[in-house]
Amino acid sequence: MNRMRFCSNKTGGLLVILMTLSLVACKWNKSVTDYIQGKTPIVEINGDVLYAEDIRQVIPLGLSDADSALFAERYIRNWAQDVLFYQNAIRNIPDTKDIDRLVENYRRSLFEHEYQRRLIEQKFSSEITQEEIEQFYNDNLRLFVLDESLVKGLFLKIPNRSHDLSDIRRLYTQMDDESFEEIEKYCIRNAARCEFFYDNWRTVAEIEVLLPAMDKPLEKELKSGVNMEFKDEEYIYLLNVSEFVARGDIEPLDHASSRIRGLLINSNEVTYMRKIKEDLYDAALEKNRIIFHQKNRQ
Repeated sequence: MNRMRFCSNKTGGLLVILMTLSLVACKWNKSVTDYIQGKTPIVEINGDVLYAEDIRQVIPLGLSDADSALFAERYIRNWAQDVLFYQNAIRNIPDTKDIDRLVENYRRSLFEHEYQRRLIEQKFSSEITQEEIEQFYNDNLRLFVLDESLVKGLFLKIPNRSHDLSDIRRLYTQMDDESFEEIEKYCIRNAARCEFFYDNWRTVAEIEVLLPAMDKPLEKELKSGVNMEFKDEEYIYLLNVSEFVARGDIEPLDHASSRIRGLLINSNEVTYMRKIKEDLYDAALEKNRIIFHQKNRQ
């Protein structure tokens, strides 16, 4: 099952907030611009456009509507200041030769890096087998001692006023697709938050920040419980733990696999890239594509 999700019904409310802010922001500048289809423009300065979708992606989770509005207003102001400063810099630096050279060098390095990444991925991603990964893991267990605890499970944040709390308490422990669907529907209807991570390891620290302040660390609670409930004045927090690995234990293979694959690839890529470059050079020499303007060539 692939269940790492976030559910909330505040998207529409946030859009209203952003559109309200745009009524003020749009007074800063007016121009004819080709907007990105499917996006909602909020602010525009001489052709540079900030969209509602861009702001929505950076607003931290869990903020109230009022705090979201304040965050969006500050973000818009900072964005406008940066754009205005950049546009002013362009007008005041007429000689751009050095900048153009730096940009071109950076662009070249980006192309080379991306091309190398794709070559290596094509060469080694299919060649590194699961058996090789498991062999490396078993032969080097000392490399996989955890420095932070990991957990799999389900997290729910539900308003105290919920009338369906008993049903949710029953559903969130069942760990089947039908229960998950019911939980998701409930979260959408009731401004609740749900995160499924039964198939994805999360650090305990990541989960702990979602919970209210506690008298003792969550890690100690996890060692003694599978279904846990916490609450504050506004919400009830439910945590169902399917797997837990403590700090100091061996990292699970499914969490370490991608890193092991990278290690195995890195051990071969230097030799591979050297050969690629030598082959390109030899082929260019053979086809007289390299022009030497001096007699001595290397």
